[in-house]
Amino acid sequence: MQLLVFGGSGRVGRRVCEYAASDGHGVTAFVRDADSAPPGVGVVEGDVRDTESVIAAVAGHDAVCNAVGPDADERPSVLTDGIDNIAPAMADAGIDRLVGVAAAGILQATPNRLRLDTPEFPAGLRQVATAHRDAYERLRESTLDWTLACPPRMPDGAPTNHYRTAVDYLPEGGQSVSTGDVAAFVYDAAVRGGHRRERVGIAY
Repeated sequence: MQLLVFGGSGRVGRRVCEYAASDGHGVTAFVRDADSAPPGVGVVEGDVRDTESVIAAVAGHDAVCNAVGPDADERPSVLTDGIDNIAPAMADAGIDRLVGVAAAGILQATPNRLRLDTPEFPAGLRQVATAHRDAYERLRESTLDWTLACPPRMPDGAPTNHYRTAVDYLPEGGQSVSTGDVAAFVYDAAVRGGHRRERVGIAY
């Protein structure tokens, strides 16, 4: 498989690249700074908000992972701007499999309310979660075969392979999950399929 990873130098994307490369897949990391890319993979330097860069990067791949996240000083709109470029570029290239990472705020709290719309949702996370929701809604409107991994607090750490998942909801009592386990789920979903057009809560 030829796998393209947007955000390939980030906390999750870097691990996805490493897992895929170690299993013998072709991997391309799409990064803002080539010097920050993980070793042993192809590298495309660009900005996910630049349409032409995204179109050029997507060509020749079988599946896409989207691990883009805003930097501390960056507007969360990079999440929606990215999907606005990635989704049509994939469709035009005939690539339909996309596995991304989104905030747990886009999961259901109840059948009729998202977690981010509840009074107890942290105010400091609402802006980013809202951008993730907007990106999710764009995916729902697309023809892509997408999956979104939706972790809560995500500390850096190696995979344990003992995480729990739930479709549309956060696993009961789930509070955190490591970057290693989120990356393992994303990689497995990209390579093996499953959870098609579903939000998946992931936590310990």
